[in-house]
Amino acid sequence: MGLAPEHLPAEWAEGPLPALLTDGSAADRDRRLTYFEPRVGESLFGTPAHPSRWHLRRPADADEPAVEAMELLRVPAVAGLRERDAGLCVLHVHLGDDPPTELAALAALPTDHARLAKLLPRGVRVADEASRAWTLAHVTFPQGPPPAVMPAAYASWGTHDQWLWLLASRSPLDRFAPDPQDTGLFAGRVRFSADWQALVLRDGAAFVGLSPDPGGDRTFHATAAHHVHTLYLDVFLLGRLQHLGANSLANTVSALTARESDAQRLLQLEGRLIELRRALWSSHITSRGKANELLERFQEQHRLDQLLAHTGTGLAETARYVEAARSRRISVALGLLSAVGLPFGMAYAAGALWGTPGPWTLLVTTIVALLLTVAAFVLLPPLRGLVSDTVWDRAED
Repeated sequence: MGLAPEHLPAEWAEGPLPALLTDGSAADRDRRLTYFEPRVGESLFGTPAHPSRWHLRRPADADEPAVEAMELLRVPAVAGLRERDAGLCVLHVHLGDDPPTELAALAALPTDHARLAKLLPRGVRVADEASRAWTLAHVTFPQGPPPAVMPAAYASWGTHDQWLWLLASRSPLDRFAPDPQDTGLFAGRVRFSADWQALVLRDGAAFVGLSPDPGGDRTFHATAAHHVHTLYLDVFLLGRLQHLGANSLANTVSALTARESDAQRLLQLEGRLIELRRALWSSHITSRGKANELLERFQEQHRLDQLLAHTGTGLAETARYVEAARSRRISVALGLLSAVGLPFGMAYAAGALWGTPGPWTLLVTTIVALLLTVAAFVLLPPLRGLVSDTVWDRAED
């Protein structure tokens, strides 16, 4: 989406949405920075001098499901998006009695421009290519283990797996029925403890409580909810930034043909790759908790490591091609210079040694030099090859 933060209304506060913890403190920007390594903090929160994240509690025009808060994160320039003020919008939503169905509807929210126009501040618009939202869900149950929610064909799945799949995939069974025997569907599982688990898929992630949630603000599940709304949300936002940056660079590199490649352009793209790795790319973002594992599952679902490695390989191969073509042109130019310069040098030297200085001697020696040059190119195949190489290079250009 297009984001012009200098035009945000005054009710939008700077920084990420702070969640109140059980000890009464708030998980604000400063506290969350202590959780992450410094190399990713600026991408997630900006700096005091150049903020990149804002939040708003209780949007006035929120509708059902209840939107409790919103956040805006400006995509850093290192991601290389065409839209200068591109950003990500986060809606903190309270789900109702049918979370799987509501998530499926929320996934299509970017196409509902009328509804979004009521929520987004003036000057912020949805990007034209936006079609599906990435969702993050956290669900607990007062009775303990979640109830069965899928047909008998999925009885071999635990009830918590049924909920994990439906919430993370946002796909109703009538739209996509997964194979009950496909164990690879849960490759993105992250086991936190006996109390809760998570599943990360391509289009969403889900956290499901396994033990009873009695409610209240000072229970284990209340603390888990704070983590989902703050720290783990930040993890997936970083993953989204990595996804945007890696795909933007890959698309740029793939659109660069061999004929269009030049050393300066390749240097710019290689510098962009280095900056992308520096500012965004990391699997190890904290020394505590499960955040690293969540980010790794996200990267695996989108094959981001392979994408970035393929992009780097493509850049390296193009650079080798450009360098080889440059070296060949230099060799051809030097060969032609030598092949032409030698007959002329010999003819002029002979004329200076045995001839009488004057226009006639210059004309004769020039004609002799031309004849020797033509004879050399006719009789010597390597010299004809130099001419062929020159014509081929021009045809490629």
